[in-house]
Amino acid sequence: MGLNPVEYRPWNGQRNRQARRFLVVAESIFHHDLRSKWFLAVLIIGTFLAFALNIYLVSSSPHESLTPELMAGQMQNALFYIFLVILVSIVCSDLLSEDLRSNSFVLYFSRALKPEGYLLGKLTGAFITLAIFGLFPSLILAMAVTATQSGSDYLASAEVMLETVVAGLWVTFFFIPIALLISSLTARRTYAAVGTFMVLFVPGIISGLFVQFDHNWRLLDPSSVLAMSMDVIYGLGLPAEVDAWLFYAAIFAFIIPPLTLVYWRIQRKGVGK
Repeated sequence: MGLNPVEYRPWNGQRNRQARRFLVVAESIFHHDLRSKWFLAVLIIGTFLAFALNIYLVSSSPHESLTPELMAGQMQNALFYIFLVILVSIVCSDLLSEDLRSNSFVLYFSRALKPEGYLLGKLTGAFITLAIFGLFPSLILAMAVTATQSGSDYLASAEVMLETVVAGLWVTFFFIPIALLISSLTARRTYAAVGTFMVLFVPGIISGLFVQFDHNWRLLDPSSVLAMSMDVIYGLGLPAEVDAWLFYAAIFAFIIPPLTLVYWRIQRKGVGK
């Protein structure tokens, strides 16, 4: 088994810098995805359709300042979610499944990389890669709108821009735990990609069938939970018909249990600990 197929690089730093070894894993993921034609194609198309046209239309139309409603609406755009889910499926599909297929855990953990560092490296690599779409285009839109505003209240615009940074970081991270969990359940990259896509979309169909009986069924859909969280971040509040406790419980359920299960599966694969 060669080293290149598993994208393993030896650590050249000092031995007492073990806490930073996850950066080697993260850097490898980032460079690998930037060389992926599928990733670049979806990124370019998604950025153009979900952001480029809006940047031109909004910045060229009359507006006094950057508003929370404008940016929340942009972050809740259906095209944005669709392309984000596709990118998450592409980026995260082989993060763990490829290591399962090639048994690369032997190489990772034989170099004194702990399961925590391995998982943090995978999370960081996926996060940085997806931030190219989840964070930066929306921030560019906010800056363009602020630069072309006719009003003088730049402090309010700066506040919305700061909220946009928080929203972009959150939307970038939100789908990663679920995608990592799916990737840890199969050694086939294709299965992981399709599984991630289905898990992130099928609950929306199910919740749509029952939402007429209780609006809290929307919390079954990860995309709906993420859309509501955009309203919370921008200070617009939750819909009156949605229970706040159930909303935060849904966020917890989409983040903590998947990461816990992924960590458990990684730790089971660890050797030489």
